[in-house]
Amino acid sequence: MLLKPFDFGVVFSALGVVAALFFLTYSGASGSGTVNVLGKNGLWVFPINAAETLVVSGPLGDTVVEISGGAARVASSPCMNQTCVSAGRIHSPGQWTACLPNRVMLYIDEGVTNSNVDAAAW
Repeated sequence: MLLKPFDFGVVFSALGVVAALFFLTYSGASGSGTVNVLGKNGLWVFPINAAETLVVSGPLGDTVVEISGGAARVASSPCMNQTCVSAGRIHSPGQWTACLPNRVMLYIDEGVTNSNVDAAAW
């Protein structure tokens, strides 16, 4: 089978479309959304672009959550293995991290705006 110039154009166009869709799907919209912090005393919701330090009490002690620069992270925790601290920063909707021994969870949500609320939600 002999490939012609048009065949190469179709293949490169298809690869471009796949690359663009991959980027749009997995890049996330950094700088938008809300940071949700769930602990034994409740749920705290902050905009992703806030500059906050939150101390969340858990069964082992206090977990410090830091929100800054369009991302959130567990800055310190009383758990033994410190996996939650090592996990680093989360910044895109759908990402999450947790300190399971201390029962604290952080996740990024798209947030509620007027454009994605419909009458059925009310």
